[in-house]
Amino acid sequence: MTEFPRTLAQVVGPYPVAKIHGAAEGMGVYGGATRALVKQGLLLPDLITGMTLALLAKQPRKPRADGEQKASGVAGRVWVREQFTIHRPIAHDDAWVVDGESTGTCAKKGRSYSTTASRSRTSSGDVFATNLTTGLFSYRPNPDLEDSMHGLPLADTPAPEPDWDAAASNPHAEALRSATVGQVVGGEPVLVSLTMMAARDTDNPDNPIHSDPEQAKKAGLAKPIAGGSHVLAFALEAVMAEFGSQSLLHGANFDVRWKAPTENDVHIVPKATVTQAEPDRLVLDLQVDLADGPTAMVGILTIPLA
Repeated sequence: MTEFPRTLAQVVGPYPVAKIHGAAEGMGVYGGATRALVKQGLLLPDLITGMTLALLAKQPRKPRADGEQKASGVAGRVWVREQFTIHRPIAHDDAWVVDGESTGTCAKKGRSYSTTASRSRTSSGDVFATNLTTGLFSYRPNPDLEDSMHGLPLADTPAPEPDWDAAASNPHAEALRSATVGQVVGGEPVLVSLTMMAARDTDNPDNPIHSDPEQAKKAGLAKPIAGGSHVLAFALEAVMAEFGSQSLLHGANFDVRWKAPTENDVHIVPKATVTQAEPDRLVLDLQVDLADGPTAMVGILTIPLA
């Protein structure tokens, strides 16, 4: 039986150039603030969302008894929750380093979940992201799987918090302080096409269920689905477009849950609603709805203010 915490092999960046530009192209005609960050040479906040996944994707693969190779199995293939903090901006060509550990697994109602914590540092050693990732091993529930818990329960696992010390560096503090409770940004329908999903996935996808119809079917999906960070990117774009392109890069904390898949060629409605506007923080509820369906994603964004 696996012992927890299970230390993972360290992984070194940077992200490929194709991934950076693919993330911008994946916004389609939407995404002016996203493209502005790319022009500034800064790593996009929605890519920082996935630092744990960048770590997991590069873990050593274990040989199976039948001679095939498989992933190390330390995390689920389906992203369901991400708690993370962006401590500082980082250049997209910086050779970052990320390390972490698998903190536990559990089975509930026929579904198996895993939790992984990670810390990401710039090439000069400064922490730029801390993440706590919850993944689901398979879309298909297993009716024979008994409920179980191994390692540290998620509720007892320390989660990233806002970085109050980083707030003083936020160049958009004045705009953030102008926000008012009840203010809504975004809210316009956006098409998420297969072309956009393929652009974000690049020619070397980490998980082809996001752009390959055949691979999606093998995973039990009717169509390819947009990756979690892709869906989140549209809500973050609404915030950045309103308050400034670097507004999320100085201590902001996110707690995001994905509730329903976003299939290709559907319209989504991303928005953010201000729920608190205090001297030391701005808090927004993030939400992405399917235009003709349920809510795909919800989240709480806390931006500390100096």
